[in-house]
Amino acid sequence: MAINWFIIAAVVIGVVLLVYILIKQNKKDRKKIEEELNYVPETDEAEINNEKEV
Repeated sequence: MAINWFIIAAVVIGVVLLVYILIKQNKKDRKKIEEELNYVPETDEAEINNEKEV
């Protein structure tokens, strides 16, 4: 039984491509989540600052 290098190469290329796509998507998702978690409306921020003064 001979090793089919074409199939092995196709699988390796597919795995590398999949890992690249997943890393790229993970960076987008992380940036989006960080922006959502850091978002504070101005009215809430003003109320928080007023509570610190009291």
